[in-house]
Amino acid sequence: MDEPKSQPTADLVTTRKKAGATPNGKLTEARLRLLSPTGSGQPMSRQELAEAVNTWQWEHEKAKDHLDENDIGAYERGEYRWPRRRRRDGLRAVTGARTDAELGFYRNRRLSSARATTAVAEAANHDDGQAATLSERVDRRALIKYVAAAGARLAVAPALMLDDLDRIEAVGRDSHGYGDETLVAFLTGKLAESAGDDGLHGPRYALPTVLGIISTVQRKARSVDWGTRRPLMRVGAQASEFAGWLYRDLGHPVAAEYWRDRASEWAMEATDYAMPGYILVKKSQASWDNRDVARMLGLAEAAQEGPWRLPARIMAEAVQQQARGLAMMQTSRQKVDDTLKRARELLEQGAGEKSTLAAHYDGELFKLQTAICYGESGRPEKAAEIYEATLRSDAFSARDFGYFSALRAQNLASIQQPDVAASIGCTAFSAAMIAGSVRTVQELSRLRDHLHPWWKRPAVASFAQLMEAV
Repeated sequence: MDEPKSQPTADLVTTRKKAGATPNGKLTEARLRLLSPTGSGQPMSRQELAEAVNTWQWEHEKAKDHLDENDIGAYERGEYRWPRRRRRDGLRAVTGARTDAELGFYRNRRLSSARATTAVAEAANHDDGQAATLSERVDRRALIKYVAAAGARLAVAPALMLDDLDRIEAVGRDSHGYGDETLVAFLTGKLAESAGDDGLHGPRYALPTVLGIISTVQRKARSVDWGTRRPLMRVGAQASEFAGWLYRDLGHPVAAEYWRDRASEWAMEATDYAMPGYILVKKSQASWDNRDVARMLGLAEAAQEGPWRLPARIMAEAVQQQARGLAMMQTSRQKVDDTLKRARELLEQGAGEKSTLAAHYDGELFKLQTAICYGESGRPEKAAEIYEATLRSDAFSARDFGYFSALRAQNLASIQQPDVAASIGCTAFSAAMIAGSVRTVQELSRLRDHLHPWWKRPAVASFAQLMEAV
């Protein structure tokens, strides 16, 4: 939310100061690159930057502001990461930044609860061998109140707010400064920036910029030089596939399917024939969410047999999906293992590939996918060993760590370890709430069902109480 206009700026530091805030080095560096208007040759001071922004707001928007050095200091110390729109516009104009992200500005509502963040950090470092309940580690009432509010947000469609519309429009506005030859590079950079936003802040935060990229591609494709159209459509296909992923994580499969279909269409127009095969792999993976094994297996095999030539990493991902489908259909363990072996060989072949598709698919992720296959093929003890050795919070994003933790907990419940499973479930639940990952919450609902026989145990009861908020 933008700063209340009625709030005196002199109180900004005391009212917004956050313990342990991360300094905003990007804004500081941008200021230090500017020269003082006094002609001294020194970098611009905080007060001089504030005055320049105030002048810009008056000249361009006829808005009087009283931004001062205390406000700039608070922004540079990272105590406040999202100034109101006019201030952001002015800071971009004065420093020459093209986007808010270049100045280290981003919305971070989901992390506004320090206690909830502490819960995740402490739970992530929790010794799985101890069946401590979450109430022994954090303020239970504060956490339940927080996750209940988060759960309410997750339960409805991610409706776009005014600031989201601003961020969508900002992509188009910023793109005006680029010619046909540089537009593709600009949008590709924005897409990479959005992927980072997804990893740091979750799908809800990343979605508006991705939609802005897609909107810009659709509009610009009608007017760019013919030689630029295909590269532009390729970026549009990548953005559409990413939008499909974001909607999947947000728990909206219809929207996810729509954007995957658009990605296939645009990719074929761009003569990127690997993308349609990759989309089939993504659809196969989405079928896992509701355990539609027939569709999952059929799409995984179709991806391998299509008329395209897929990079080895994508083929590895498709074959691994096939192995999971075979395991779920109770195919012989030998056939499952042979299929996993083929997937592993393909992954090793793709180690030096330059293709950006499936660039995320590495050995660590493959190990976790193998653990899922072992669990589905009746070898949960072997799966548990892989989870314990591979799933580390420093090796995966917070959201992915939470998701695979939920699957790990399901596996532990299947081998009669309910207390540890419930403790891990609490960790995954808190991470899912902060990241806005409905996909993870759905897996935790399955965990709750698995744990029902032990519902009177304190650790299980603690997890069940958290789940009541959703």
